[in-house]
Amino acid sequence: MPASRPEAPLVSVVIPAYNAAAFIEKTLDTVRAQTFKDYEVIVVDDGSTDGTCEVALRYLARHGLRGRAIRQENKKIAAARNTGMRAAQGAYIALLDHDDLWRPEKLEEVMAEFKRRPEVDLVCHNENIVKDGVVVRTSANGPGVDRMYDRLLMAGNALSPSASVFKKEKALAIGGMRENPEFNTVEDYDFWMRLSKTARFHFLGRVLGEYQLVERAASRRVEYHHSNLEALLHDHFKTRFGERPSLSDRLRMRRRLASVYRSALGQLMFHGEDPELQVRYLRRMLSTFPWDPRNLARAFLWLLRRGR
Repeated sequence: MPASRPEAPLVSVVIPAYNAAAFIEKTLDTVRAQTFKDYEVIVVDDGSTDGTCEVALRYLARHGLRGRAIRQENKKIAAARNTGMRAAQGAYIALLDHDDLWRPEKLEEVMAEFKRRPEVDLVCHNENIVKDGVVVRTSANGPGVDRMYDRLLMAGNALSPSASVFKKEKALAIGGMRENPEFNTVEDYDFWMRLSKTARFHFLGRVLGEYQLVERAASRRVEYHHSNLEALLHDHFKTRFGERPSLSDRLRMRRRLASVYRSALGQLMFHGEDPELQVRYLRRMLSTFPWDPRNLARAFLWLLRRGR
């Protein structure tokens, strides 16, 4: 008789990794420590040059963890996550970035929530934001609302990949994450918005993981990220409001775009970098939507700092 195939796991933990050989084992340690055991691990090495795939394979074999490591050419994180989701055998996908960490009870509590709420398609919990081993703040994801797509589009991202578990069929039905280069760094935000049109979200008000904050050179990355965010919003605005939006919708869009420029200006001010770029974002913020008190407050703070 042919050997029977092992039963598919309930959860597939998808870990995109790039040059993560030095710390991928610490992340895998937190997966191995889970009190919930019905899972597999899929590490997707996105063209690393430091042997990440080999480190992950040795770890899985050494500890007898169910799963695999897949190596592909560098295609960026959206493509790596898609590779993992397509290879997943579980009915649920738990995303985990290669330098983030979970608490041991994370999967157990999330899967218990799915059992209590069978109508829910995605569960997201809170995270501690950690820098150099110190908790700097707690990120409260959510809240969940009836019109989740509009809330995400107009108020901003409310989820974190490493804090989210969702039904695989829902993710694959929308084609996974879009791999457009102009959406890089905001691919998860786009995914949540598209997924929210067909899936029901639920948020747990408990901290079940850690997001590792890594400071990087500010001005170039800030401009790159916010330019991509602006491109993504224009793409969704066209879908949501059409070619001829109403006056009230045009004002809503302008207010949302101004919040992007305010965010970019705030990050540049925090790092004290590129005064000329700060001025450009300040002008765009005020010319796009000057009536938001938050924009006026940011402009006033900028003037105070400039006068020092």
